[in-house]
Amino acid sequence: MKKIMASVFCSCIALGLLFRPQLVEMKDSLEVKLFHPLSGVRIVLDPGHGGKDDGARTEDAKEQTINLAIAKQTKKMLEEAGASVILTRDGAYDLASDGVKNRKRDDMKKRVNMINDKQIDLFVSIHLNAYPSSAVRGTQVFFRKGDQAGEKLANMIQNHFKEITKAKMLPKAGDYYILNETDKLGVLVECGFLSNPIDRKNLLQKEYQKKVANVLYVSIREYLQILDQ
Repeated sequence: MKKIMASVFCSCIALGLLFRPQLVEMKDSLEVKLFHPLSGVRIVLDPGHGGKDDGARTEDAKEQTINLAIAKQTKKMLEEAGASVILTRDGAYDLASDGVKNRKRDDMKKRVNMINDKQIDLFVSIHLNAYPSSAVRGTQVFFRKGDQAGEKLANMIQNHFKEITKAKMLPKAGDYYILNETDKLGVLVECGFLSNPIDRKNLLQKEYQKKVANVLYVSIREYLQILDQ
């Protein structure tokens, strides 16, 4: 009986040694998924405008500057969760080539090409809004017409924004070049109205920019986790 027990014990040790590499690999994989839930995901963040094109502008607030600040904050959060993130621009410039007749068109084409790269999983184009009536405020998310996945992501982002803006706007299909000409999952987010004094004051504050970035990060993470289930 002792010999049988010794044999079983030795077999268990042998099996443990045999499968140890697989167990270690599984443990490492679970740890990566726990601490880096977006590992392997490739995302493009597109801070709208740049260079001579400020976008919306009111008093001391430039859309292109705020867009980039939000994008950089979002990038940091996504990368800490394991994602690979590309910014279409990381400074106060556009993407147009020197000497082109239509800088805006060339700029937009280059952004679209970056998004349509086969390795990219999703994108978010970050913008600010303006309206003749200064009373209009809030955030609104746009998705590609007919894109159910984009609409789902847009709804998630819009719902999270309601928690910090209390605005009642709804996501909607948008007729934008960056949406129409790309073939990846993506949305265009108008993060507030520079024409509204409350939105403008908030958007100029770094802490609020961080809140906006967190909404984008949490929404993307939530959407991708649902896909994994």
